[in-house]
Amino acid sequence: MKQISQLQPIAKDLFFKITVLKSMMYCGVLWGLYNEGWAIMSDQDDFIFPFWMNSAQAYKYAEVHWPSYTPRKITPTDFQKSLLPTLTRLKVIPALCNSSSQKFKLTTQQMRHFFFADVQLQPA
Repeated sequence: MKQISQLQPIAKDLFFKITVLKSMMYCGVLWGLYNEGWAIMSDQDDFIFPFWMNSAQAYKYAEVHWPSYTPRKITPTDFQKSLLPTLTRLKVIPALCNSSSQKFKLTTQQMRHFFFADVQLQPA
């Protein structure tokens, strides 16, 4: 049997991503901004669907950037049945936003896997 003699530390950005994804798996709901349609933004590369893990962060962002938008809950059913197909068809990338306006882009498949998949633990 091989022994591990030395472990390399993981990069800070990878640690952050893993932490975010673990949180997403357990929170059960996300928040987007809505006003007669979902808020969509763009950066130099992509059209982005911004979402937040809580309504307070979404509200603070809307106050500054989109005052006519309000936070709206996104349930797993809403995401999978209506939002995911639309984002995929329009090639819009979901991005988790935080309170300091940083964005963490995810593919729609990553969203489905990490946030909306039914997690079933199997006995060892």
